[in-house]
Amino acid sequence: MSSSITNNLVPVISKAKFDDEATAFLSKYCPEALETPMAVPIKDIARKKLGLTILEKRLTEDFSILGQMCFTGGLAEIYDRENDEYHEIKVKAGTMIIDPDTLLKRNLGCMNNTIAHESVHWVKHRNYHILQSVLDGKSAVAFRCPAEQKDERFKKEWADEDWMEWHANGIAPRILMPIQTVGSTFERLMTESQANPFIAANLMPPTRWVIEQLADFYKVSKQSAEIRLKELGHLPV
Repeated sequence: MSSSITNNLVPVISKAKFDDEATAFLSKYCPEALETPMAVPIKDIARKKLGLTILEKRLTEDFSILGQMCFTGGLAEIYDRENDEYHEIKVKAGTMIIDPDTLLKRNLGCMNNTIAHESVHWVKHRNYHILQSVLDGKSAVAFRCPAEQKDERFKKEWADEDWMEWHANGIAPRILMPIQTVGSTFERLMTESQANPFIAANLMPPTRWVIEQLADFYKVSKQSAEIRLKELGHLPV
């Protein structure tokens, strides 16, 4: 993975390198996913390979934060829906907190992407956050990841945290849908679509069916699958 960093220990990663970063991640933690098309077992990777603890807790009242990575031990704030109040829980370093409604209100693909997203933070951005804990004298440092993505039109105004969030947003779906296997999976599904009676009767466009099937195969959201196929040139932008 990228070795270039800023003085604050933030990795310098261009968008053109996101696939390289995803490949490096999988080479270390799930090399078989680079050879054989499969749904990347991201939850198992996070727990068994990265040694992370995954907690499912509501983080905000308005579902504005999907996940949080705790880089050091201490207290983390969560939202208690039953009592309609915020309170703190004790966590250890390497605790990933995922809002359970990421699955209930969205889908498994969104949950998997959030886990991959937080895993990227742990692998790529841990040194930055540990440095901040030393400089600030805090006992716990966590990074909360909002549901809304950063607007790339305002990159000149981004802080360190914005760049790291951009990294995780870009690398996570590439981990779940590796460049090494998406093309062959797409071609297989396009061939299979020819036997679909709804497509043959012009009741469904083949690309819509392929997007749905690819999303189900990789256990990602349909939106993420469509974006990935367009990035790689398999669908028109």
